[in-house]
Amino acid sequence: MRRHALGLGALAMLLAACGGNTGDPAAAPAATTSAAASPTPTGLPTPNSSPSPTGENISGCVTADKGEIFKYTRDGTVTKGVIMGKGKVGAVVSYERRGTVCDWLPLAERLVAEGRRVLLFDRNDVVSPEKDTVEMARRLHDAGVEKVFLIGGSMGGRQSVLAAGLLKFPVAGVISVSGGTTQPGDVTALKAPFLQVTADEDSTAPLELARAVYQEAKKSADRQLLVLNGREHASALFTAEQGDKALQAITAFVTKHSG
Repeated sequence: MRRHALGLGALAMLLAACGGNTGDPAAAPAATTSAAASPTPTGLPTPNSSPSPTGENISGCVTADKGEIFKYTRDGTVTKGVIMGKGKVGAVVSYERRGTVCDWLPLAERLVAEGRRVLLFDRNDVVSPEKDTVEMARRLHDAGVEKVFLIGGSMGGRQSVLAAGLLKFPVAGVISVSGGTTQPGDVTALKAPFLQVTADEDSTAPLELARAVYQEAKKSADRQLLVLNGREHASALFTAEQGDKALQAITAFVTKHSG
């Protein structure tokens, strides 16, 4: 009997060491809570974390090694941006309301790899956000980019459409990703090539609205509508199941209209 009791005790100690329990339902939560509450030992990195950049950066993910970081001021607000890559063809990216520069790196890095320049900026939402896109397009053009594309997600898609009509030079193309705030009347006068990319079950950007905008863009030199399966919105499309298809469609459109 004593030998049997010792065997059970040893088994309990072994299970406890492995994070298990002896079958008592009440024991499992207690063990889980204890493990979660244990502090990370001093000097060891937290799992799945990246060190924060110490130098000049945008949103903690774009540093000077990715491109030329700059600042500009409008309406008393300082906006930071970066120009990545090289070449005579480039794009200005305007992102969704809750998006960040970081969310658009998959597209930016794909375009840079194909020899394009990309301008990402930390949007200024104070007044008329499309004016920020206009300023960024001018900056990219002044930097030597001869063909400027305007790419935007959600509200950034509308910013891009409106900015195309405010610029004094013609843009090479406008790309709207889940442009749920774009209205048919916004594209009536648009002459630049126009690509819309959206998901068929995106509740924020109804497919019916995207189709109505497509029908209204009759003056566009090349209007296209790509509908993907899914619910993802704006930059979330790039990391979804059909993300590569979305990225390929955008880069192919840029290549087609780069001259």
